[in-house]
Amino acid sequence: MMLLPRARILLAIGLVTAGSACAVSPHSQSDTTAASSTSSSTASSSDGFARLGLEYEMPAVVGGAVRVSATGLPAGKTAELTWGTVEGGWVVEDYYHFRGKKYSETTTSLGQFGIDASGALNARFDVPEDFGGVHEVSAVVDGKVVAQNGINVTQTFALSPTSGPVGTPLELKITGLGWRTMESTWVVNWDNQQLGFVTAAGTRGSGVARFRASGPPGRHTVKLYTGWQAQAYLNYEQSPVADLPRPQFTFTTTAGSTGSPAYAEPYKPQPLPKNDVLVSGATLALQPTQGPVGTRAVLKATGLTPGERVRVSWQTSVGSRVSGNGFAAEDHALGDMLIGPDGTGEWPLTIPEDLGGLHAVTLMRGAGVIATAHFAIETSIVDMTPRSGPAGTPVSIHLKGVGWTEYDNIYVATYDNAYMGYACGFNSQGDVVINFTAAGAPGTHLIDLYPGIYQGPATEPQQLYRQPQLTYADDHPGNIIPALRFMFEVTAEPKPAAAVRTDE
Repeated sequence: MMLLPRARILLAIGLVTAGSACAVSPHSQSDTTAASSTSSSTASSSDGFARLGLEYEMPAVVGGAVRVSATGLPAGKTAELTWGTVEGGWVVEDYYHFRGKKYSETTTSLGQFGIDASGALNARFDVPEDFGGVHEVSAVVDGKVVAQNGINVTQTFALSPTSGPVGTPLELKITGLGWRTMESTWVVNWDNQQLGFVTAAGTRGSGVARFRASGPPGRHTVKLYTGWQAQAYLNYEQSPVADLPRPQFTFTTTAGSTGSPAYAEPYKPQPLPKNDVLVSGATLALQPTQGPVGTRAVLKATGLTPGERVRVSWQTSVGSRVSGNGFAAEDHALGDMLIGPDGTGEWPLTIPEDLGGLHAVTLMRGAGVIATAHFAIETSIVDMTPRSGPAGTPVSIHLKGVGWTEYDNIYVATYDNAYMGYACGFNSQGDVVINFTAAGAPGTHLIDLYPGIYQGPATEPQQLYRQPQLTYADDHPGNIIPALRFMFEVTAEPKPAAAVRTDE
């Protein structure tokens, strides 16, 4: 079933809400002001079916209750209520290429409801957890739409906690982010400085932005703006989407600090292809299949020819986007595995220093591959040096295992929740060194590295992709990779030595 054209659904919503009181947009979940929107219209529309009456508190949000009514429907029949939506999200091709977003129209069922003997329908449903924007609600009887209307679902935002020392983890929970261009991206500003962007492209409009409290003790402003290309639209009152919420929160930073000076958040299991074995009856297993460089793993094979030697090879990718020469897979021979009399072989493998992400480990007989397993390298922190000093101190962060695809080969840095720049790992085979200068008043200062996207489709503007993605833990395209967190302690400047006076 196709979605109604946007203009037609907006007209339907206008008919529903005519005469109702104004409603406050849900700038945060603490907002309580709402208005009731009702419709008892049952007249046939120009499409030849009845108008559904929809009653709900305005604005409509995920989880909100909706009462449905209609008259003049086929008596004694059962109506299925359907919800018009889309399916899709981020698109990644061949593991490496990031192709942006893609959606297709679809419907989901809200349930089956009886029509009484007078042809009246009375039903109830809760707004599904879904993308924001306009959704059609249809009553379907015997496969035919007999009544229809629409609901415009708006966004909700909730920040927690609201106070704590420097380094306190914050979560900004969001529902109802849209899939259309102007409803899909919000920008978080911390004290009027851009921190990063928020999306829910692959998570049906719901997400959690994760960042940390920074700054001197006192009140700090967290403001969200709409921003198509991850740039905050400041005069949003005059924008084409002025009705969308732009919530604002206050966080109170207290004295002290919390958290480790340097750590990577836990990795989620990375998606790996199935092992591929071309010898009948043989198996190949690698354990573990994920970890940082230096991880000790074991490769085990069974069902091979007793007494033969097979070559173990590690596959990586080499090249450079900057040079314009592209990249290619490259195999590095690690040695020979001797197959025992029982047809089994075992090979201890220390994961080499290399790019983060997917790598193939192959067994080769001559020039031919006979089996392939896979390992995912995690980004790891070598160190940040030094970890304290006066303002102006040169600081260096050293990482290993930074990725190589278009969506995981950069980390984007913030300093005290303000955008600083990005670092790329492909040209240096995952070994990344970031040099910067400590700044700010004496106290604890935060350096956070967030996943970003190196580049999107050539047909799209690129401003969005090299910004910190704050919803990285749920909605990053391709591999879900963690943020890296650091603290630097700015110390007081040493006082100059007092001049020694000698009286003559």
